Amino acid sequence: SEAVYRVIAAHRSLGDKVTKLLWGVPIEPDAQAAVTQLFLRVLGIIYLIAFVSFGVQAAGLIGANGIRPIAGTIHGLGESYGDIRYWIFPTLFWLKTSDAAIRGVWLAGCGFAILMMLGLARRLAALGALALYLSLVTAGLVFMNFQWDALLLEAGFLAIFAGRSRAVVWLYRWLLFRLMFMSGAIKLLSGDPNWRDLTALTYHYQTQPLPTPLAWYMQQLPVWFQKASCVGMFFVELVVPFLVFAPRRLRFLAAGLIAAFEVLIFLTGNYTYFNLLTIALCLFLLDDAR
Repeated sequence: SEAVYRVIAAHRSLGDKVTKLLWGVPIEPDAQAAVTQLFLRVLGIIYLIAFVSFGVQAAGLIGANGIRPIAGTIHGLGESYGDIRYWIFPTLFWLKTSDAAIRGVWLAGCGFAILMMLGLARRLAALGALALYLSLVTAGLVFMNFQWDALLLEAGFLAIFAGRSRAVVWLYRWLLFRLMFMSGAIKLLSGDPNWRDLTALTYHYQTQPLPTPLAWYMQQLPVWFQKASCVGMFFVELVVPFLVFAPRRLRFLAAGLIAAFEVLIFLTGNYTYFNLLTIALCLFLLDDAR
């Protein structure tokens, strides 16, 4: 410790400049009280989008006359898993599987989402929204088995404890890191040569979920631009996530780059609330001073 102190003492001026460069002036401990409040309100909006989006389709998907009626799903799970079914498949639909019950779950979910948006009964609303959305995801099976559903559940679980500890802020940062880094890593680990030779974007825009009108124009851009875009994508997904744990100003840079990347995805394809939720997670890279 004495040796380290001597090195620091001999370079105080340099250390001061580096600290100001990376953390800014004045140097203060991070505070995320206002950021957390804003995130929870945005999360309420996202929950509302999720509940309404699935709710208006629920009867045709898992209703009594739907593609995959929930009654059959619940009955099959009960026969296959016995008493442990409640732990493996947590859902309120173990109590009732009628169309009225489905409607009641998603409408009640909307109610809790609105409470979150308004900042009322915050923890109760977060717990209620999580329980109801988890019920839909569990019973919805193939219709709710998407990356954004899992992401919303994890973000929603942490929301119950938001504001109680600094650890929750770091858990949200860890969630954002995992989301972004694994998005890039899975492309390279998939074995698909189109990602490795940077040509995947030459056909991505016409094969993604529900391309927007702008996607057609992006598809027409030259191959060199598509390859350059792929390099940029890998930079944001594989390099930028490490800035999530960096000093203050580098975190701000990471938030800006990830948010801009998600806006570009939003403009070219329909991934429901996925992009909005990812941008919302970037709020935890900021602090109340900005």
